Amino acid sequence: MRVLIASLPIGTGHDIAAQALAEAAFHQGWQVEFSNHLVGPARTETWLYFMGLRYMAAAYGRAFRWEDRTGFNWARHRRHWEAIGERTLPDIYREYRPDVVIATHPFALNAWGAMRKRHPSLRIVGVLTDLSVHRYWYEPYADAYTVWLPEQIQDLTRFGVSPSKIHALGIPIRESFQDSSLPLPVYDRGPIILLGGGLGMGPYSRILRELSRVEWPLVAVCGHNEKLRWKLSEERWPEHVTIAGYIENMPVFLRHAQLVVGKPGGVTAAEVAQSGVPWILTHWIPGQEEINRDRLVGHELAVRGDTHLQPRVVDLLNNYAPARITMIESQGHWARPLAARHIMEVLPSLF
Repeated sequence: MRVLIASLPIGTGHDIAAQALAEAAFHQGWQVEFSNHLVGPARTETWLYFMGLRYMAAAYGRAFRWEDRTGFNWARHRRHWEAIGERTLPDIYREYRPDVVIATHPFALNAWGAMRKRHPSLRIVGVLTDLSVHRYWYEPYADAYTVWLPEQIQDLTRFGVSPSKIHALGIPIRESFQDSSLPLPVYDRGPIILLGGGLGMGPYSRILRELSRVEWPLVAVCGHNEKLRWKLSEERWPEHVTIAGYIENMPVFLRHAQLVVGKPGGVTAAEVAQSGVPWILTHWIPGQEEINRDRLVGHELAVRGDTHLQPRVVDLLNNYAPARITMIESQGHWARPLAARHIMEVLPSLF
């Protein structure tokens, strides 16, 4: 089978899921190609997305919820990306001749919908990387969707997707999150890990300052955001605080952590659930991550810490705290560590 995986670098989760799917397809013995051909056409949307979050976050959140509720821009948006697909993708289709296109971003799904209309033998699958489902994910030519939570099935059926096309298989994460042979770092006590600095958005420095007042090893992960890492490294911190950039062995750090603190990205949620570590949500992107937050809390996969953070941290550091035990049990129930592999194993039967 020839599989083409299409993503867009609007946020990091879409690309991480795409990489996990490519890894699983390779293990199946299939021919796998990445499509980066929509990155150029998406440049304006990418710029608007990050500028909106940085300077008009509240307005972005209101627009996100309003468009999802009313569907006002859905048809115009889909025609826009369908036109991009008709203009950009015919040569790509002829070059790669994929049997299946897997899209981890709704814009890519809409664009490849134009090719699905032209070539009925082509199959396209939308793999959702958030716990929310915006109306923009609705693509009439999509042959199947994969989601994580039951609420997402309800979301898609509300937009008009047949329940038979929706499969609750989880969010794809890297194979390394299932590798129990990886060595653990040596700590006297598992650290608190602060995530969510990769985009440089939100009150990251303030949260780190508040966490640093708790006498416990603390690692602030800035990801690829070197500007943030440099800025934080220039400040004075207690000895138990470590400022880190991109961590290659994140599966090991999460498995050995005592507590995770940060924002509720979809792929991050899947990784933390697999790691079995209590999670405090402190900040979030308006719109999709507000829904992620509410669904994670509703399924007892995380707790909110946007207020009274320190008491919450101190409580959850205790291995016998009821809230900690409940959260770890819920993570064990909802974790889908083999989501990427399962998606590829059942892919031929999804149509």
